[in-house]
Parts: sequence; C-alpha cells; structure tokens
Amino acid sequence: LAEYKSPEYDFLGFDLVKERLVEIGYPKEIKKFKYNPEFPVRGLWWDNLHGNMLKVDGFGNILFCCHGLKFMKAEEIAEKYPNKFIKLDDSRIFVYNTLFNLPEIYLLACLIDFFQNKKDYKEVKDGFKQANLHMSFKSLFQDVRGSVDHIHMHGALKPKTCEDLPRYIKKDGRLPQVLYNLQKSGAKTFLLTNSDWDYSNKVMEYLLDCPDAPHKGKSWQSYFDFTFVDARKPRFFGEGTVLKQ
Repeated sequence: LAEYKSPEYDFLGFDLVKERLVEIGYPKEIKKFKYNPEFPVRGLWWDNLHGNMLKVDGFGNILFCCHGLKFMKAEEIAEKYPNKFIKLDDSRIFVYNTLFNLPEIYLLACLIDFFQNKKDYKEVKDGFKQANLHMSFKSLFQDVRGSVDHIHMHGALKPKTCEDLPRYIKKDGRLPQVLYNLQKSGAKTFLLTNSDWDYSNKVMEYLLDCPDAPHKGKSWQSYFDFTFVDARKPRFFGEGTVLKQ
C-alpha cells in the first residue's frame, strides 16, 4: 500500500546505515560515500566467499560480476567460478530481491572498494587484513545487514520518514476508493505489516486521508476488517507469532 519514492528514500537509508557503521567502529571516512542510484539493481546475489556481487540467470549462469565498484572481466569471473556457474547456497549467498536493498548493495560495494584502496589494509583471499585484524567479506556483509536491520527496527529511519511523508512516500487518491470497493463487494480486507503501531498509524493516515475518500472523517482502520502490526513476516506465515490485542 505504501510505495516509497526512489531514489529519495534510498538516499535517506544509505546515509543512516553509514552513520550506524561508524557507530559500531568503521572508519569515519566512509561518511564521505555518496549514493549512486544508477549502480544497484534488484536481484543481485552477494557471495560471502569471494566478496562479489553477481547477476545470475535462472539456471545459475553468471551474467556479470562486480568486486567492489569494479566489473570483472570474463576470465576473472571464470577463475573464481568454474564455467561461470554458481548454485544458490544459503550459507554462502544472499539474494537482494527487494527495492529496499538498493542502498545496501551500493554501500557494500563502496566498502569493498574503500578497503581495497586504503593503504593500511591488505586484501587476502576471503577479506582484508590490517595488522592483527582480519575482516572477512562475510563479516562486512553481516555488519551492513545488521546496520540495515538496526535503522529499520531501532534507528532513525522511521522517525525521519514521518518528518516528511510526502517526500518519501507516494500518495494515490484512488487508494481509499479501491479499498472501499473491495469491502462493498463482500471481501474481507486486512492490513498486515512488520511496522509498529505508531509508524503504521501515521503512514496509513497520510495515505487514506483524501478529500473524496468514502470514509472521509473516519479512522483509516474503517477500510480494514483486521489490522495486524509488528507481524514479523515471514515468520508470521511459517512458525506463527503471538497475537496481542
């Protein structure tokens, strides 16, 4: 229901994740990174073993490969990946399959490039070394992934979004009528989101408060028979989560 604006939302997320990485010990120089919306695309695979971003077709064939900000040549790819082929292995591969992943993709590429070009770091087979410090490609990935989760769950991303909702979220005046039509047709409607109540309330009020809305003047919840927040998807559909009223 909430369509976030790109690249505006990507810039915000990128900057907040940079700040979080500095908080947990990364060099302050990374604050100079500038997001480039033309670099990342949805659907890339991250390889923890070699620290590469891969574009892979439906059969496992590698179409292109990046190490940091550098696109690798065909012979370089073949050296790392025999027959330019790779299997989807969850212990090694992470698939960036949502638009929310775009700033994360570019930040991880920037970090690889940064440490490659930092004189006191040496690139080794599975990461980087500085004196007695060993930083694997996998640990880089985990730090970025953890920082992304942090800003979404505990950090400033949602408060910053709520400060200027029109800047970050598209509003379509037809949405209230669509939901109303579904109800009138006899369908049951529900909202299921991982976001907390405060954030969901502000966003949905913004999206459904339209001049010609069928339920104008009523709570946005009048468009839904059931509302679930803090759902913790995908666990909600698999193991199930505790429901509280």
